[in-house]
Amino acid sequence: MALISPTTVARQYGVSPTLLRQWRQQGLGPEYFQFTARTISYCDDYLRDWFNDPSNAGLLAENPPVNVGTSRRNGRVRQSRHRDNR
Repeated sequence: MALISPTTVARQYGVSPTLLRQWRQQGLGPEYFQFTARTISYCDDYLRDWFNDPSNAGLLAENPPVNVGTSRRNGRVRQSRHRDNR
């Protein structure tokens, strides 16, 4: 399992780091790991699954539909219990 930064996610999937942050604050978007208050990482496997899931298409559209309830339920937050040993 490779962990990547929000900047790398933005580059690979064409979404801005700001949008990723907004999704995290709203409980939407792909699962992520939060090692410290300022260190966020995403698992590449979770990202691939989330971005390929048709139920998340509304979040990716320029004008998402008003009813994004399914995506809200599927957006999960994972916080690591382990410290980053860098």
